[in-house]
Amino acid sequence: MDESVLKGMLSGRAVIVCIGNELRGDDGVGPFVSGLIKASRKVTVINCGETPENYLGVISRLNPQKVVIIDAANFGGQPGQIRTVSRSEITGGGLSTHDAVLTLFSGYIEEQTGAETFFVAIQPGPTEVGGRLSVRVEQAAIRLAGLINQVIQEQESDPELP
Repeated sequence: MDESVLKGMLSGRAVIVCIGNELRGDDGVGPFVSGLIKASRKVTVINCGETPENYLGVISRLNPQKVVIIDAANFGGQPGQIRTVSRSEITGGGLSTHDAVLTLFSGYIEEQTGAETFFVAIQPGPTEVGGRLSVRVEQAAIRLAGLINQVIQEQESDPELP
């Protein structure tokens, strides 16, 4: 993932929404990432598990300018590959196990807050019930969280940034 793209996603008041089922192997990458990110005064991190819709009120009250959704999504890459995807790629495309919920979720957030929403997808490997994160997906999650933490730290220490 490109650092400059991530900086744009996290500029202003941002909420990072991490989605996934920790009991289904690589589908749990979102919650895993949430545990590695250090929140700040401008960035709130929410582990939504499998039910991001349950957090709509919380997110709306935070009134973010940007919402970054992190989830496992099958975009045909190698396990552990990270990329941003558009809402049109998610809608009915079978990318995520949460497709329909994500499109409704992001639409609601945009309508209620005016925030821009972004989707960061991590290509999963195995997602069987009872599985653990694969090594490649775990390493990708650690890289992504490290990059997010770096961007947050830079923003927090820059007095020029709002």
